[in-house]
Amino acid sequence: MMMSFPPQSSLHYAARVRATPWMTVIRNAWLAFLAIAFGRMLLPHDWARAAQPLSLAVPLLMLAAKDLSHLPDALARTRTALAGRRWRDLPAAWLPPEVVGLLRLGHALRCGFVQWLLRRPRPAAPAGTPFGYLERGAYRTGVAIALLATLFELPLDAAIIPLLVKDPELCRTVHWLMLAGCLSGLVWVLGDRWLVGLGAHVLDDAGLQVRIGARTHGTIPRAAVARCERVSEPADAWRRRHGIAPAAALTASPLDKPNLVLLLKEGHDAHLTHLGVRRAHLAAVFLYVDNPAALAAALTPH
Repeated sequence: MMMSFPPQSSLHYAARVRATPWMTVIRNAWLAFLAIAFGRMLLPHDWARAAQPLSLAVPLLMLAAKDLSHLPDALARTRTALAGRRWRDLPAAWLPPEVVGLLRLGHALRCGFVQWLLRRPRPAAPAGTPFGYLERGAYRTGVAIALLATLFELPLDAAIIPLLVKDPELCRTVHWLMLAGCLSGLVWVLGDRWLVGLGAHVLDDAGLQVRIGARTHGTIPRAAVARCERVSEPADAWRRRHGIAPAAALTASPLDKPNLVLLLKEGHDAHLTHLGVRRAHLAAVFLYVDNPAALAAALTPH
């Protein structure tokens, strides 16, 4: 007798996959690849050879399932682009929004690097009360470590790669690839540092102006904030404990663990752009600031 599954179960699974963030799916696909690779080491030779296709098939199936779950969104974006005769938007309509967002973010960071290279003055901060996140945070230290790591990586690669790659042509290609990767990382780090600027969110009459360079920006109106809470545990643990879905939470921090969470009211009009993607329908926004008590007091109604 054949087993049949109700349509609701497949629709529920598709909805769960659709709500799972891309970074979580990529992480799970990478863990699956490592688990299969490790498992093959424990199997007999013939079994390990037979299981070799699974090393790529399983991670790719996970990524394909995530992509297919967004098919209704891709069709809706395509219809919108066709209705507005925006032909240039058609290729992006079929790409995951996170991929398009990362392309936008990369472009913004490269522009920031050019502005740093030309020693252009940074845009003035909006008027209001600033709440910084660089004085006590680890962002500046992280930038310094990234720059030093890049400078040390180039001579190390030049010394180690010839010992591992014997083919001169392939060795030269690997050298160029490593150099391109280091230079690209250097551009991203310096561009991000220029865009971050003085490093502060600003609270004014309109609300909290969230600004972390090109990574996260937008406005959270005062009326949209239900309450503020200090957090001392990881953001994901706090979110799971309060039953908030991953898609309804956003972490806006330059590098440090968040120490404050803003719980938003239902039906609010707060919109933030995070990693190039405009995020709406948020229930919680996790922030790191140097003085979380002061920001919580300023946002708490009296």
